Amino acid sequence: MMHKVLISVAAAGLLTACADVWNYEEVATQSNAGTAFDAALQKDYVALAAHEANYGDWDDTAYYTNKAKLAAAGQTPSPTAIAERELGSYTGELTAARSALVTALGAGAPSSNPTVAAKAQTSFDCWAEEAEEDRQPDHIRECKQNFEIAMNALGGAPVAVVSEGFKVFFALDSARLSPESEATLDRVSQAFLAGSPASVMVVGYTDTSGPADYNILLSQRRAEAVARGLAQRGIASEVLTLEAYGEERLAVPTADGVVEQQNRRVEVVFGG
Repeated sequence: MMHKVLISVAAAGLLTACADVWNYEEVATQSNAGTAFDAALQKDYVALAAHEANYGDWDDTAYYTNKAKLAAAGQTPSPTAIAERELGSYTGELTAARSALVTALGAGAPSSNPTVAAKAQTSFDCWAEEAEEDRQPDHIRECKQNFEIAMNALGGAPVAVVSEGFKVFFALDSARLSPESEATLDRVSQAFLAGSPASVMVVGYTDTSGPADYNILLSQRRAEAVARGLAQRGIASEVLTLEAYGEERLAVPTADGVVEQQNRRVEVVFGG
């Protein structure tokens, strides 16, 4: 996992040693030895590196600088692999999005529309990075929207992805499905049968009331309750993936010990 870390470099020697991996400005001036697609990737990855440097994220500055270098050398970098990032509840939709992107790239988009194809790839990488951090919803939304705009322009927008997913809410300190929750699972089942997605991510959460270690187990029980409900509605267990985060990744940020219904939830997201 690439954690965003603000660092301060006290030693001149360390700064010199690290400068090359962050030197996106030099990469921006390099002549491109590849295709028009490589040149567009080089430009867009340099822009992403500059953005991350502005936020003091040196890990991802180096990541994008290296991709820009590969593009400049004509060694076309691939889109971020799902395994490169810890994506949590975003895994399903990003997996579907990457599959659609790879299909579009393989169908000739880099040759027929290199600038837009590069924008689709770099926007996907940006979306995956911001989703892993999961701290700035506006940045996640912006990268995702840029990806979808580019994919639409290529005629290959992702399908069978429920962007916002479904949310099943729970009573305080409970993993019991309410009548309202059962109705939500009915809608999930109907959407699944209509779209036949390849995977269903079920992710449990809690609010911040109660001990953190207890909340992890509670969020797991909630995810399991939803998974059982979906299985009873005909969704095969083989397509279900369960995760539990307790009081991490709050839908409504609160202090510790705060009761908040919107945080007592299970999110269900389809992957294409």
